[in-house]
This record gives sequence, structure tokens and C-alpha cells, in this order.
Amino acid sequence: MAQALQAEQLQTAFEIFNQHSAQLEDSYRALEARVERLTSELKQAKSERLKELVRTERLSQRLALLLDALPGAIIVIDGEGIIREQNSEALKLLNEPLNGCDWASIVRREVGEGGSVDGNIQLRDGRWLSLSRRPLRDEPGEILLLADVTDSRQMSELRERSDRLKAIGEMTARFAHDVRTPLASAMLYVSRLEAADESQQRITGKIEERLHDLGRMVDDMLRFAAGGRRGDECVDTHTLFETIAATLDGQLDDDTELDLLIDGSDYMAMQAGDARFTFAANANALQGALINLVMNAAQAGGCRIQLAAWRDASEIFFTVTDDGHGIPEEAQPRLFEPFFTTRPQGTGLGLAVVRTVARAHGGDVSVAALRRGSRFTVRLPAPDIEGDGDD
Repeated sequence: MAQALQAEQLQTAFEIFNQHSAQLEDSYRALEARVERLTSELKQAKSERLKELVRTERLSQRLALLLDALPGAIIVIDGEGIIREQNSEALKLLNEPLNGCDWASIVRREVGEGGSVDGNIQLRDGRWLSLSRRPLRDEPGEILLLADVTDSRQMSELRERSDRLKAIGEMTARFAHDVRTPLASAMLYVSRLEAADESQQRITGKIEERLHDLGRMVDDMLRFAAGGRRGDECVDTHTLFETIAATLDGQLDDDTELDLLIDGSDYMAMQAGDARFTFAANANALQGALINLVMNAAQAGGCRIQLAAWRDASEIFFTVTDDGHGIPEEAQPRLFEPFFTTRPQGTGLGLAVVRTVARAHGGDVSVAALRRGSRFTVRLPAPDIEGDGDD
């Protein structure tokens, strides 16, 4: 009886054990499935996170490349004014070091004495920068945007200068035109004066010289305003030099010697069959330009001046050479600019007129410093010289 009871209890215990084992097995399988699902979700989340990180990294790299590619400089400063970031253009404009430096110290280091004008700042090397400031949104500090506006500022100054020159040109043309008639009358009256003694003759001569100077100034103003228009008239070098010599007669000092050469020969000694050539040009404009060069050489202290003409297969050349005191090296780059002069009483139009006439004919003018004196060369194209003949 006792054995039967023990067997029944054991049977019951085994059944309970089997039930618990089955429950544990089901729980384990559920747990295993849960772990597998969580693992899969984790892998998917990790993959998405990695993808997001990759996208963020690519975007960051792209933004960095764009910042470096921008034509302007970008500088980020914190709330204490310390530079924390900058692009490569900022390093080009403001030099190193920048990162970690105080912005105020960079301004003291790079900005010139003039400071800022019209919202722009000028660097010590002469460049102009525009400066814009934008505050950071989520933290103290600001972004500085700088752009090199040197070229645009120079273009604006050139436009303003061009407008001023245009206005001055129109005004001087009207003035010169109005002055020309009374000036010619005054020169005529002076030429008819009969001086009683040598002293009065000198005074009359000085007055006549000054009137001639005024006449040249008026002619320069009119030629400059007209732009030295090219003409199609046939110009003979011998006749051109003859007219120049007659015009300069009495205007050069007695101790100034003027040599006129055509293809290396003195034009005064030329015969009908000697070398001389013709070309198409504005005779009056070219004559005035060459006279300006000769008078400029005389005013530079030249005691011997040579005006020469020659040609090659495609160009005609006129040179004016003097043995005067020369031209200061620092003045040579601006020598042909309108209204630039190294003489107290000069108008600064003589050489500008020469360049205007030369360029109107498709040529140009240049200057060379010699060991003693200077040489100006006017170069004109001569495409049709094959048909030229001797006169």
C-alpha cells in the first residue's frame, strides 16, 4: 500500500516536472525569438545609424569644400572674439596665423592706417576688403564675411575719373574754341609791334613766346577733345617736315639745334629723286603731335634735337631724340596720362595728345631713357606703302 502511494507521488512529481520543463522550454523559445528579433532590430538600427553618420560626414566634407571654394573669406569667432574657424581664402587675404588669434589683433596686424572707408577696409598691402558680420544663432559669437573688392573699387574710380575727364574735355573744348580767335588777334598785333630799343624788343619777344605757348595749349585742348581723328589725306614726309620747320621757326631758342632726317638724310638737302615717302594720315593732327614732342624736348633742356622719319615693310616711325636732362624714372609710367606734368607751368596735355593721335591712326607712342636725354618714338601702321613713290 505504501509502495503504491510512493509510485503515485513519483508519477505526479514527474508530471509536474514535465509540465514545468515544457513551460521553461516554451519560455526559452519565446526568449530566443525575442532575442533574435531584438538583435535584428539592433542591426537594422545600427545600419541606419551608420548610414546617417556616413551622410553626415559626406555633408560635412561637402560643406568644407564649398567653404574653401567660395571666392570670399569666412571667419568664425566666439563670444570672446577669438577666431575658431576659417576657410583657405581667409588665410590668403589675412595671412597666418589666424586660428586661435584674437580678431582685434588681426585687425591691428593687417589693416592699414586709413582704416575703413564706405564700409570697406584697406589692408596694409593696398587691397580693399568688404566686411559683413552675422551673429551665430545658437551660441555666442559671429561669422565674418570678407571679399576682395580692389578691382571693383578701381573700376569705380576709373569710371568716375573718366566722367570727370569727359566733363573737363567738353568744358576745355568750348573754352579753347572761344579763346582761339582773340588769341590769334593778339598774336597778330604783337607781331606788328615796332620796338624802339633792344629792351622793348626783348619784352615783345617774350610776349610773343607766351602767346605761342597759349596757342599750343589751345591747340592741345582742341586736339585732345577731338580725339586725334585719323584722316585719309596723302601726307608727304618732306612736306610734313617743311611745315614743322616753318612752324617752329622763332619758337626755339637760338642755341637749340633741330635736325630733320628722312631715312637718314637731311630733308633740306633732298632732291626730287631722293628717298621720301607718302602715307595716309591726318596731316594737321600728326604735325601737331610731332611739334609737341619737339617742344617738349626743348623744354627738357635739349640743346640738340633730332626729328627723324623712316619706314619698314609695314610701319612708319617718327623719333624725337634730345640731349636734355631726361625724364625721372618714377614719372615715366604716367607720362602719357592726361593732365599729368612734371613742369610747374605745364598742362599735362601735350604728350596725351601725342598718344591720342598715334592710337587714332592705329599706332602708339613710347619713350626710352638714354644715357643723356630721351627718345620718343611714334609708330604708325603703313599697310599700303607699296604704292608710294618718290615725288
